[in-house]
Amino acid sequence: MDQRDDRKQVMILTSDAGSGHRSVAEAIEAAFAENYGDRCVPVIVNPLRVAGSPAFLKLIAEEHYDDLVRKDPALYELSYRLSDSIATAAIIDQVVAVLLHDTLRGLIEEYRPDVVVSTHPIYIEPLNFVCDRSDRTIPLVSVITDLVTVHTLWFNPRVHLCLVPTRQAYKKALRNGVPADRIHVTGIPVHPRFAAETRSQPELRAELGLLPDLPAVLIVGGTRVRKVGEIADLIDRAGLPIQLVIITGGDHALYHALTARRWYTPTYIYGFVDNMPAMIRASDVVVSKAGGLITSETLACGRPLIFCSAIPGQETGNVKYVTSAGAADWAPKPPLVLQHLTRWLENDCALLRQRTANAAHLGNPRSAYLAADLVWELVTSEPVPVQPEPTLRTAALFPLMAGVQVTRMFDRLEQDLRNVTDSEMARLATWCINRIETPTDLERVSRAIHERRQRLSPAQR
Repeated sequence: MDQRDDRKQVMILTSDAGSGHRSVAEAIEAAFAENYGDRCVPVIVNPLRVAGSPAFLKLIAEEHYDDLVRKDPALYELSYRLSDSIATAAIIDQVVAVLLHDTLRGLIEEYRPDVVVSTHPIYIEPLNFVCDRSDRTIPLVSVITDLVTVHTLWFNPRVHLCLVPTRQAYKKALRNGVPADRIHVTGIPVHPRFAAETRSQPELRAELGLLPDLPAVLIVGGTRVRKVGEIADLIDRAGLPIQLVIITGGDHALYHALTARRWYTPTYIYGFVDNMPAMIRASDVVVSKAGGLITSETLACGRPLIFCSAIPGQETGNVKYVTSAGAADWAPKPPLVLQHLTRWLENDCALLRQRTANAAHLGNPRSAYLAADLVWELVTSEPVPVQPEPTLRTAALFPLMAGVQVTRMFDRLEQDLRNVTDSEMARLATWCINRIETPTDLERVSRAIHERRQRLSPAQR
């Protein structure tokens, strides 16, 4: 960008770890283009894929993330929970701030943004680091893409806006030091297409070639969604008065397997689609994993869900949030999907109608517009410098020795926990670690666990 015009430059940072972060970025970009197109220039950038960005960081944050989620979800849950603390977030912030400093500085010099919006948690503190070293003030916005079980890395006290999806996330932002006047509940931003799609279900079914009178069950698959074929087979053979619509996404093997078999129920199979608002609104029930984005998109269309899987730790809160509102049911095993679906269709679909009404109440199809409006209000007002009281979370602003000291204490804590088989102690240790906020807290917890280990018998250690 060699020339500067009077339009506001909105830089939206994202990641390609899964599809949710980029989809949220695209939703915000589209809302800006629609409402402020002649006054701003929104641009989406993935810093991890910029030339010169550390290759191993991309490997860890994107490729290894996907592999771990698919192949070893239990290990992912353990790493997620043990890293979900203020102390650990401070250490991660410091490391990533150093690794991404040159990349982010280059992006700021290239795009000269009036505001930076982040749809991934690892960029905010590194951006603070760049701005502090260059004596700049650029408004920073964090847009959270998980509904309830939100990792501590998302919450940085120095952001100018923290856009959260739920009241539960709002409360955690407060606990992590984000000032209340900077936190806004917007929902997860879904693409403006979801608000624009207002055609009736009969119109949509006619366009898609679906049967007009049978309830439509939409199964949303993908490379992270397991047992889609088994779920579809059980429903197909149950003889229910329904039609099946299956989206396999990037799971090409599943697509070929499903299109090659014989179906007893009217069934329509798709790979990738670009008309999700129409697909969801044409359906009556959505069966999917409990991802934050697909959940928000489905609720934005006023449709209930049957959750067939969830990433441990990260997505389990989504399940609880939507099921407790009466807009979904949890079915971690394929037979349970069929069981819930059968219940929903009983008594002339009485439970399905109730679930649908609850989903419509919970959804927010205009969430991207709300996010864009809040960012626009920020960027067109005088930015207020954010200077919180020094805490462990802001340790990246101080000499590296502070981080080294904290890291050494964590090393000792890890040694104390290694090979412990006392499940009660392990749960207690995890609980304590997630409440560490200062080096003093860390030292106290480490000492307490060490003393507890000394009292264990050799067989328990």
